Amino acid sequence: MKDFVIFTDGDVDLPSSYEGKVSLLPQYYYFDENMIYGDEQILSREAFFEQLRSRRAYTAGVNPDFVRRSFETVLQEGKDILCIAVSSGLSGSYSMICMVAEELREQYPESGIEVIDSLSATLGSGFLCVDALEMRKAGKTLGETAAEIRKRVGLIDIFFVVDDFKYLVQGGRVSPSVGKIGDILDIKVILTMRDGRIEPYRKNRGINNALRNLQQITSSRKIARLGSIYVGNAELFEKCKSLVDSHWEASLNLIVSSHVGPNTTGIAIEWAAEDESV
Repeated sequence: MKDFVIFTDGDVDLPSSYEGKVSLLPQYYYFDENMIYGDEQILSREAFFEQLRSRRAYTAGVNPDFVRRSFETVLQEGKDILCIAVSSGLSGSYSMICMVAEELREQYPESGIEVIDSLSATLGSGFLCVDALEMRKAGKTLGETAAEIRKRVGLIDIFFVVDDFKYLVQGGRVSPSVGKIGDILDIKVILTMRDGRIEPYRKNRGINNALRNLQQITSSRKIARLGSIYVGNAELFEKCKSLVDSHWEASLNLIVSSHVGPNTTGIAIEWAAEDESV
């Protein structure tokens, strides 16, 4: 059976025990076009958030030349490729990776290249990568793994609460009209992803009610994987984690952090395939 390498991009977070087991296609962020971070240049989390307090962060998708070089290295070793990308509704990376993959299929007709739109981000997409790693370990082929991952895309959900909507609005991830909801005094909005895009899920009076509603979401159906996600606020994160009893966690990567801002917390869920309401 032909081996395959699993790739993902810089918008995706993996549980710590799986970091380094998936090949990363970096995305890029910058505050000034004269200094772009994400590949060879890395900014510490502390320095990043210090700048984010007073400056807007800009992001860019994967570099097609980097993708091409990374993929060709694998193909020349006689291996196939499975790439699980951040939602096409949030980034142009999926389209760019597909373009490179199509070119390489012509050059390497005997090789398999599968690119999957996760319709999610951060730990939600990361759960699909974990699934793929486990399927490969169990002896599944590239085709079998890709087919099953595409089925599981619909089982992934993310629910999260941001402290300030300005980051999502200025990055174009939500509309200004949605952002105005968050300006209402002490209203905390649980956001989710639908069809690969961020949408409001439920308005709450205060952060404690928002966290309790996250807890209720986790008890509505049978869960295969549950993880907590956060940016910056460890106390808020621990409170969320204790309420939902999550077994996985991820501190959001800097690409996602630039869009949601500090003091964000939430959950990523992979629902069980055979689930029923409980």
